[in-house]
Amino acid sequence: MKLALIIEPAAEEDIFIGYQWYEERQFGLGTKFLEALETLFDQILENPRLYLESIPGVRRSVTRTFPYLVFYALERKAIHILAIIHAAQDPEYIEERLH
Repeated sequence: MKLALIIEPAAEEDIFIGYQWYEERQFGLGTKFLEALETLFDQILENPRLYLESIPGVRRSVTRTFPYLVFYALERKAIHILAIIHAAQDPEYIEERLH
């Protein structure tokens, strides 16, 4: 059974902010950012246990071409994308976002 992918509202906002930031730097770069996330989401759906838990109940993966961490929770029937955060962010900020 294929799991559903649910992007939580906070993660949707993260995606939008990242897209805008890259698109302002170079036309089309925002689209490449979205494509990188889409590829990673497909990998997570294919093998959701591939990535380790960074905190109990929350797994972390990294995009290949952009310095972003994707945090998600694996449930019985769905994967919840919780946050998409730049890798240079303060670890305390990341922890706050995930709690």
